[in-house]
Amino acid sequence: MRALCSFLLFGTFALAMPASASEKHVAEVLDRVLQSKRALEASPACKEGCVFLSAWDFDGTILKGDASEGLSEDNHVVYPGLAQKSIEAGFSGLYKKTEFQKFWHDYEEMDQKQGHIPAYTYLPKTMKGTKADEIKKFAGNYYATVLKPYYFESSIDIFQKLKQSGVIPYVISAAPHVFVSSSGPTLGIDEQHIFGIELALTKDGVLTDRVIDPIPYAEGKAKRLAMIVDQEKARSKKSVYVLASFGNSYHTDSGFLKWTLAQSFPVGKPLAVMINGGSAPAELTGKFFEVSQRAVLAK
Repeated sequence: MRALCSFLLFGTFALAMPASASEKHVAEVLDRVLQSKRALEASPACKEGCVFLSAWDFDGTILKGDASEGLSEDNHVVYPGLAQKSIEAGFSGLYKKTEFQKFWHDYEEMDQKQGHIPAYTYLPKTMKGTKADEIKKFAGNYYATVLKPYYFESSIDIFQKLKQSGVIPYVISAAPHVFVSSSGPTLGIDEQHIFGIELALTKDGVLTDRVIDPIPYAEGKAKRLAMIVDQEKARSKKSVYVLASFGNSYHTDSGFLKWTLAQSFPVGKPLAVMINGGSAPAELTGKFFEVSQRAVLAK
């Protein structure tokens, strides 16, 4: 969120650049993470078995652009976001189907005057009164037909190869839960492993406007990751290690990346990867493994 320019307008679709083979950093990331996994598996700490996790931001980290806000390049819309598409589909109780621009003005103004959290929580609240499953079905189709081609090829390569190697992936995003959780089938993971800004539901599965804590933004992402680890420990009765975490923003993702690095491993080291993050602030210079990637899945 907010990684995009603020001029999201209606327009024509631009073509994504052709995908190429995964960038060179993929092999290094996989090697470092799996070396730590093997070292832990061979250690006394995992004599009775261990659970290994990876933690991922979504927008700008797995997906090029932002599923909620869309993606614009050179003043052209590459794809509209789910905020626009859901309003046009009639899922908002606050805005008419033709009032996306009114929503966008309100959203931008709230973000500028009140801050990111009020704006990010306002987005799902606009869908109050709608059945969550209806929005999830709509969003799931949008991921499958429109958004998946804009997944970063290298992120998907790392995500899937770690998963195949026994590293369980979790996604933690500041997007509405009804949006981001619907990406599960395109990632090959269960909705229960995806966390966004969640609203309480009525007994009939209708969205209310009550936000469930923690809000997965900035330090809230670290809180959610700690909760995930605790839940995995309680479920498995084994030691749990987050081998790697992946984000794209020093402002919004540093919290859970630093949490990952602060773990105490008996052997090996956790890895925190910053994707397309730009220049690091002075206090974080050299702290994360910084990579640049551009290729998306679209051929």
